[in-house]
Formats: sequence, C-alpha cells, structure tokens
Amino acid sequence: MAERECSMVAKVSMADRAYSRLKRDIVEARLRPGSVLSDSDIAEQYEMSRTPVREAINNLRREGLVVVLPKRGTFVKTIDFAEIHDLYTLRTLVEPEAAVLASQRASSEELAELEELSSQSVDPDASAPVRNARNSRLHVRIAELSGIPLLSRTVQSIHEEIERCLNLRRELGRPYSAVNHGRLVDAIMTGEAEVIRETALSGIERARDHMTDVLFSHSGGSTRDAAS
Repeated sequence: MAERECSMVAKVSMADRAYSRLKRDIVEARLRPGSVLSDSDIAEQYEMSRTPVREAINNLRREGLVVVLPKRGTFVKTIDFAEIHDLYTLRTLVEPEAAVLASQRASSEELAELEELSSQSVDPDASAPVRNARNSRLHVRIAELSGIPLLSRTVQSIHEEIERCLNLRRELGRPYSAVNHGRLVDAIMTGEAEVIRETALSGIERARDHMTDVLFSHSGGSTRDAAS
C-alpha cells in the first residue's frame, strides 16, 4: 500500500514537472507559436516518460496554450492579434478594480512586496524573458491581493498570453522604464480608488497602443517597451 502511495506521489510530481516546464517553454517562446508538439520528442528532451508529458499537454490544451487539430496533430497555439487586443480590453475591466481591492485588503508587508516586485521588473541586468516574467508576476500579485481567486486566475491567464507575445518579439526586451509600475504601486499605497483606477488604465492603454504598433508594424523599429 505504501509503495503504491509513493508511486502515485512520484507520478503527480513528474506530471507537475512536465507541466511547469512545458508551459514555461511555451510562454518564453522557446516553443514557438504553431510548433508541433510530439509527446515522444518532448519526453526524450525532458528525460521522462510520455505519460506525464501527455498529461501536461492535455492540461495546457484546457488552458488554451495548446490546440489539437484533427488529423493534423497537436500544436502550440498561434498568436491571435485580435485576441491580444481583446485581452487588453479585458485588462481595462478587471485590473483597475483588482488594484483598488489590493489597496484595501493588503497588509503593509504585502504592499512593500509590490514595491520590491516593481523594482525587480525593471532590473537592467536581467534578460528580457526574466523582466517579462517579473512584469507578469507584479500584475498577478496585485490581483492576488484583491482576495478574489477567480480574479487572480483571470489576470494570470491574460498575462501569460501577453508575456508569450512579448517574448516572441525580442525587440521589446529593452530595459523597461518603471514610470507606470512605480506610479501604479504608489497609487495603490495611497488607497485613493479613483487615482488607482486612472493610473492603472493609463498604463494599460499605453501598453496596448504600443503592442498594436509593434504587432502590425513591418519595420519592427519601435524601441518603447510594451510591458506595463
């Protein structure tokens, strides 16, 4: 009985490892949009059996990062520019209120954590993927501090797709100007709801405008950072 329980724990642990690694490879664009996903090839690369890899692929399919096309195969979801635009619209609906709730419900220690996350997200010594991940983490953490799990999961899903797009476009990986992050955290510190909403919205709109410019630009020459 004990051996069976240990085996089940090991299986879950291996499945979790496969899921975390595969998801990070997709979000960081090491596996590009449209790439074919072969469970046998991934299992060999990750040095594990195909079973946890198949479980990871199925979980990511349910999350929308992987698509299965009948008679064609399994693929990393392509970047949908219209969907990216819609994600920014969704951000305008949920993130300002998440920030207001965070200001009301977070402890002083948790608010200090936001300041640290904001600082880390602009570290010029970090790579572009690391900065993009830290940017996502800051926004997700604000949503977590709202105290509404469904809200934080929604924000996490939004930022995973935005982070994937940022990582695909490496030209966006310049040191990020902390203007909006600093202002947003400062606004949260004040506890003034309208100031928080206005600050959050201005940052989201700025990010959406730049992302739109980059996605539809053939020159790819903009040097502003879309992370916000």
